[in-house]
Amino acid sequence: AMHHIFFNINPKFLALSPYIPTLKKSLYVKSKDLNINIHSEAEVYSLPLIAGFVGADAVADILATEIYKFKDKTLLIDIGTNTEIILSDGLNLICCSAASGPAFEGAHITHGMRAATGAIEKIWINPEDLNPIYKTVDDEKPRGICGSGIIDAIAEMFKAKIIDFNGRIKTEVNHSRIRKNNKISEYVIAWKKETAIDKDIVITQKDVFEVQLAKAAIYSGISILMKKLNVKVNELSKVFIAGAFGFYLNPESAKIIGMIPDIPLNKIVFAGNTAGSGARMALISKKVRKEAEKLVDKISYVELAADPSFEHEFILALQLPHKNINLFPTVKKILNL
Repeated sequence: AMHHIFFNINPKFLALSPYIPTLKKSLYVKSKDLNINIHSEAEVYSLPLIAGFVGADAVADILATEIYKFKDKTLLIDIGTNTEIILSDGLNLICCSAASGPAFEGAHITHGMRAATGAIEKIWINPEDLNPIYKTVDDEKPRGICGSGIIDAIAEMFKAKIIDFNGRIKTEVNHSRIRKNNKISEYVIAWKKETAIDKDIVITQKDVFEVQLAKAAIYSGISILMKKLNVKVNELSKVFIAGAFGFYLNPESAKIIGMIPDIPLNKIVFAGNTAGSGARMALISKKVRKEAEKLVDKISYVELAADPSFEHEFILALQLPHKNINLFPTVKKILNL
C-alpha cells in the first residue's frame, strides 16, 4: 500500500481478496514526477514486490541476508505489525506474511510503549517469591513496557506459573502482585511509587491474550511454510531475525512463549534493519537490482488466510508454547515437564 501510494498507483485492489498489487515489477521514476525535492532528473528506484502483503522491504531483507544463496535450510523472520517470513530449503524460496498485529510495538497493551527512555525492556521474575526485576531504557524510572519487555514478561510469568498453558493469569495464587482490577486479572510489574507515571505498571489478562494472538500468527506462518517445503526444525541451520524490534528480542523468551521454533540459540542471527541494508545495496549497485528482479520470479508466495491448514495451525499455536508441547523440548525441560 505504501509503495502504491508513494508512486501514485491506485491501491484499491490491495483491499480486495486476493489482495494483488496493481504493479509488482521494479520501478524507475524521475524525481520531478513525484515532487521529491532533489535534482529534477534524479531517478527514484523501487525494488520489485512479491505480493500484496510482502513488499519491496522483504525483497531487501532477502538481498541483505543473502538467504537465497545458502545451500542449507534457512529461515528469515522480519517482525512487525505484518511479519514477513521467508524460508529456503537450499533450492526453493517460499514466503508469507503473518498478521501479527501491533502488540510487539506496544500498541493494544495496557502500558505498552515504544522502546524510548523509561520503557521496561527486560524482565526477570523470581519463581520462588514471584517478584520481578526489570531494566529500563536509559535506566530511567519506568513509564511503560516496550515489545521486548512484553515478551519477557509473558515468558517469565509462564515460567513462574503465574499464567497457565492457556495464558490464564492464576488469580487463585495468593500474592500481592496477582490481583483483579475492575474484574480484570493482572500482574504488577512495577508499583506506583517506582514509576514515572504515578500508576502501577501491569500486565493484564487482555495483554497476555494480545501476545498470544501475535505469536500464534507468526508461529503458524512458520509452521505452514516448513510443512510446504518439508523442512524439520532440527534441519534449520540458521534463523535470521530482522527488523528494529528483533534487535532487542530475547530469543529464549521468544522460544518459551512459542513465537519461534525451539532451536539452539547459536543458530539465531540478529540481522538488524535488513530492509534498510538491502535498499542501500540496491541504491548503489545495478547488479543487485538485476539480481532482485530475477529473484522475485523464483519466490513462491503463500496467502495464509486462504491456506486450508491455517486456522488449525493458529489454534494450536495459541497455547503456550504450543498445544503440542513436544515441539518445544527445551521449554519442557525449563518447565520440568
